Amino acid sequence: MSAPARQSPIFVRTYDLLQWLLPHTSGWPRKYRFTLTQELIRAAMRFQERILEATLTGETAKRLEQADVELQKVRLYLRLGYDLQLIAPKQYAHVSELLGHVGRLLGAWRSKGGVTPS
Repeated sequence: MSAPARQSPIFVRTYDLLQWLLPHTSGWPRKYRFTLTQELIRAAMRFQERILEATLTGETAKRLEQADVELQKVRLYLRLGYDLQLIAPKQYAHVSELLGHVGRLLGAWRSKGGVTPS
């Protein structure tokens, strides 16, 4: 990972989100493992990939737009997990707070015209 990516708050918070998601979704029932769990983790990983690509390519605006779509998917899948009672209310509040912070950082980055926030 590039030096700016390692130091940027959005990368740190996204990494924190992934560290929280992986162990918390690994115990979801098998009937959801290849649907909801897999799609949730994929969307979160693609979000991380898109923001990394935004720092490494000349397509910053496009990659940040794609990242925003992936973040919306993560929110949707987590809400579904909560509604299916796969996530406890306190866990959902915690992960929602993480997502909110990541979303605000992404919004700030997009509003700065793709200049990596530090």
